[in-house]
Order: sequence, then structure tokens, then C-alpha cells
Amino acid sequence: MIPDILKWGKRQLDKLGSPELDWVQVEVTTRCNAACIYCPHTLLRKRWTDRDLPMGVFRRLIPFLKYTDLVYLQGWGEPLLNENLFEMIGICKYWGKRVGLTTNGMLLTDKTLQTLVDLKLDVLGISLAGTHSKTHNRIRKGTDLDRINSSLEALRTIKDAKETQRPSVHLAYLMLKSNFDELKKIVSLAKRVGAKQVVASNLTLILDPKLSAEAIFHDTGEKDYYRTTLEEIKKEADREKMVFEYHGPALDDTSLVCRENVRAACVISVGGEVFPCVLMDPVLSDKRMPGEKGPCHYIFKGQRLPLNSLSFGSIETESLTQIWYRRDYSAFRDLFAPRTTERPEQIVSQMPRCCVACYKRLGA
Repeated sequence: MIPDILKWGKRQLDKLGSPELDWVQVEVTTRCNAACIYCPHTLLRKRWTDRDLPMGVFRRLIPFLKYTDLVYLQGWGEPLLNENLFEMIGICKYWGKRVGLTTNGMLLTDKTLQTLVDLKLDVLGISLAGTHSKTHNRIRKGTDLDRINSSLEALRTIKDAKETQRPSVHLAYLMLKSNFDELKKIVSLAKRVGAKQVVASNLTLILDPKLSAEAIFHDTGEKDYYRTTLEEIKKEADREKMVFEYHGPALDDTSLVCRENVRAACVISVGGEVFPCVLMDPVLSDKRMPGEKGPCHYIFKGQRLPLNSLSFGSIETESLTQIWYRRDYSAFRDLFAPRTTERPEQIVSQMPRCCVACYKRLGA
């Protein structure tokens, strides 16, 4: 009896000490119904592991979300493929959490849209790679921009009928050299589908050397053009009372700021592992093809480097609170704390290789 009481007391202490996080990103699946030309799911398909997050693992996480502002149900897969997704959203909403997810848009049937509205999902992100169907469909193979737009217009009708603003639609636009000019039309597209926010991101994980030329931060001769264009788009968005966020287009080698907010957020994998950002996800490096002796590689500044995960524990064996306050995890987060006593190169020398050689740390 005493051990059970001790276990109960320890669980209560864990909950009381739960970290105050800006968000927790939960990978609900690694499966996907698309074949985007830049995505690990496509480029690593021969070694990819398709898995769904079990409900048992998800439920272990819930008690430790008390002070978390947002639960984002997203990883390297299409979240709507997990048959338990709606239940997960419902549980989070029951506990008063804000909930979001990003989808490729191909499973947004009328029934699914109705359900997401009824569940009061807070944020519905839509991945885009063009404002014209020909461009978007070429890059994000297996998806169709016209169909996505039709679904978002249907969502707008449903929300109007129910007199609700939720879910708020956010457009996630991947900037490439070949689709950058189409970004100039993103504000008008966002208005048409009722989106309140647009985030323009860079190609920061490059698995195919041929895609290096698509990263706009590598196109240094045009950086002024990219910067001016992005500033103009932001001004247009401001006039429409729309949020437009972007990063780049130039790199900053002295940067000590991680855009993944590793000091106040974390990611939970489908296996329950806790790590700082999606680029450290074990699914990117764990599975090997027959005969392989090493991990998969990515391209960073012309170098071919191994993809390595950086897990600090699993919620299947420890609580999120225990993992968050582990000495090695705390030491990792401290590397990204504002400092004035050390030179940038000194701090960078203490970082894991995966962070040193990461475009996101360089401002991309």
C-alpha cells in the first residue's frame, strides 16, 4: 500500500512542477497521403517507418499540459490519417487547451470540416507551395490546390452558418526559388479562403543535393529582391489586417537564436520520445535500409552530414516534468539563453552538431 501512495504523491508533484510552455508539438502520425518533392517522407521512403501515436501514449501526456498554452498535433505526417485525432482534439479542449494542426488539405471533406468546427479546433494550418495549381501541385505532389481552396471556402461557409471564428485558418507557404514570385498573390488568396495568418518559411532540411538551389538563402545575388518583396507583402497584409510572418532571406552565422523556441517548447514523437525540434525527430534517422551501415544524410552548406536525433527521454517511462528538468536537457536549453559574457563562437562550440549545422539557427 505504501508504494502505491508514494507513486500517487510523486505523480501529484510532477503535475505541480509541470513546465510552463508556449506549446507542445505532438506527432500524431508519420504516415502521409502526399509525396512532396522536398519532404523526408518522400525522399526517405525506402527507410521510412509509418506509425500512429497510440492513445495510451497520448493520455500519459495530458496531465502535464496544465500550463501549456497550445497543443499542436503535427509531425512529419498528415494528422488527419490518425483515426484517433478527433478524440485527441476533444480531450485537449476538455482540459481547456488551445489546439492546432497543419494538414495538406486533401482529407478536408465536408464531414471532417463540420467535425473540426464542432470540436472548436483553434488553428487549422494549410501547407502550400504555390498560389497557382500548376506550381503547387508539382511541388506538393498528391495534393491539388483547387480542391484545397474549395474545401477552405466550404469551411468559411460552415463557420459563417455557425457564427464562429474557429478554427482560424493559417496558410503555411514554403518559399522556394521556383515559387517565390507566386508568393506575391498570397494575400489575395488568403482573403478568398478566409485565412487570418500566413507564414512563409524556408527549405531548411535539404535531403537531396539537387534541391539546394531551391533554397532562397543560397541565392545571395537576389537577397535584396527577396527582402524587398517580403517587406511589400507584409505591408499589404498589414493593410488587410492579416498577419504575415517570414524568415530570411539571408543567413546569420553568428545567430544564437533557435526559431523552434527550444527554451519554451518541445516535441513528442509517435513513440513518445521528447526532443527539442522536429529536425531531431527519431523517424528521420532510426530506420536503415538493408545493408546500410550509417544514418541518412542531409546537405548543409555543401556538406553531407548525418541526420541524428536528440531525444531526452520518453513519456512512456518518465513524466514530461521529469524529462524537462533533466540535467542534460536543461543544459541544452541554457545554450540558447541570452548571454553577454561569452562570445558567439564560444557558445556555438558547446552546441550539438545538429544545432551548429542547422539553417534554422542561422535565421532561415
